Amino acid sequence: MELILSDLFGSDLKMTSREIAEVTGKKLYHVNRDILTMLDELDLDKSKFGSIYFDNKNRQQTEYVLNEELTLTLVTGYSIKLRNAVIKRWKQLENQTVSLQDEINKICAKENFDKAIGSIHGKGLAERKKTKKANQNIFQNLISQAQLTLGLRL
Repeated sequence: MELILSDLFGSDLKMTSREIAEVTGKKLYHVNRDILTMLDELDLDKSKFGSIYFDNKNRQQTEYVLNEELTLTLVTGYSIKLRNAVIKRWKQLENQTVSLQDEINKICAKENFDKAIGSIHGKGLAERKKTKKANQNIFQNLISQAQLTLGLRL
């Protein structure tokens, strides 16, 4: 059993224009404007990056979802402090992903070990069911943590 976060959630981490606005202290409409300008200049289809969310007044709003390359391309036009803030956030996202991947690797290794021990030593079916259920619960908790921590959806 081997599971990789990128297999579950896609290979690229993403950052939304709302998160960029929060990290940089810029107004969301300014960040969205800058993103649209950047996408135009790069001849990229804006519709592939737009996403709908509901604001705190339950109004439908548009945000843009960028990968690391486009996020860094966007913020290189901003001040050094703002670029640094976004780069720190990317590092934080990457570190969280590595940490969660390590935990998933550990539970997968434990599950494989439990299977092997069960078959080698002839452990009873009831005991194997217990370890399997426990491992599944731990794995589900890790997936939930990944979704919350990284803002991902399965």
